[in-house]
Amino acid sequence: MDTKGLKPGWRQVKFGDVVQLSKARSQDPLADGIERYVGLEHLEPGDLRIRSWGNVADGVTFTSVFKPGQVLFGKRRAYQRKVAVADFSGVCSGDIYVLETTDSKVLLPELLAFICQTDAFFDHAVGTSAGSLSPRTNWTSLADFLFPLPPAEEQGRIISAIGSALACELAFEEARNAAAALFHSASAVLLDPAETWIQKQLQDVATVERGKFSHRPRNLPEFFGGPYPFVQTGDIVASTGDLRGASQMLSDEGLKYSKSFPKDTILITIAANIGFTAITTQETWCPDSVVGIVPKDGTDVRFLEYVLRTKQKHLENHVATQTAQKNINLQDLKPLRLGMPDIGVQKEIADQLLKLERAIAELDGRLATARNLRVKLANETIGVADV
Repeated sequence: MDTKGLKPGWRQVKFGDVVQLSKARSQDPLADGIERYVGLEHLEPGDLRIRSWGNVADGVTFTSVFKPGQVLFGKRRAYQRKVAVADFSGVCSGDIYVLETTDSKVLLPELLAFICQTDAFFDHAVGTSAGSLSPRTNWTSLADFLFPLPPAEEQGRIISAIGSALACELAFEEARNAAAALFHSASAVLLDPAETWIQKQLQDVATVERGKFSHRPRNLPEFFGGPYPFVQTGDIVASTGDLRGASQMLSDEGLKYSKSFPKDTILITIAANIGFTAITTQETWCPDSVVGIVPKDGTDVRFLEYVLRTKQKHLENHVATQTAQKNINLQDLKPLRLGMPDIGVQKEIADQLLKLERAIAELDGRLATARNLRVKLANETIGVADV
């Protein structure tokens, strides 16, 4: 075993020599008093905490038991980097490994999750995964992962350092969640129509037109690959507020088969994902699963977009028609009733909400930076032998 570059007292070990799979099982979790289950969908990439779960009482076939302090590692599609430390007991999917240290004096349990989040560990897990559509790594391959193990005293210092970075990350997360809660509360208050507001239909305050998409004949030049942004439903769902980008770019030929909307148009999704909104930052082309809403004089674009956000559930539950998939007809969207104050009040409300949204975005950035720094610290203190 190569020990070149190791610090004094450190040694190169195999993952399987210091970590083991938990063998705890429950054939009847409900009868055993287990209330919660965790599937891969409940683990968030890069997040060490379990934020959501299912209820065993609702029915589940999972049998692998986990306990607080054990590490859950998603073995399917390992590139998604799903690792979490359990803070409650439950059962989990067979696509999740329940890991624990073999000897807590050799490898401190608190260090295990940080090891599993290093780039070297994920590179090994992804590199040893098999399968094309849903690649999985296996325990035998993970057990062969080599990494430098420091002495227990040094492990404690590393845990303390990474733990401080994690505490900073969680503080930003708490601040971000508080700002988001404030935004939702402010939206509910500021957008609640006052008696002086005039009830109008959407078509009275904006032009409402559907996008267009026609499949090109096979003998025409390439439809995509040009400089023109072509926004689809998923792009809008992933944005909210200012449109963040386009998943496709149209060519000159492709322009003939789609419809464009100018800058400061509200795009709203009307098929599959209903009622999601975003504002264009440049001329943008859209398919017929998207409607472009261009405010008329006397209507502030940001105010109208905030108001339409509040209508998302209404559109989904009461306006959308149920066919093979939910969709909204243009004739049902145009008469949507809205409470509208004068333009000065619109701008004032929009400015207040925009400030809160920008604060949330800034905290999102700080949270991402803090998380990246934590992972970087883990890579430098654990994942590299010569650090």
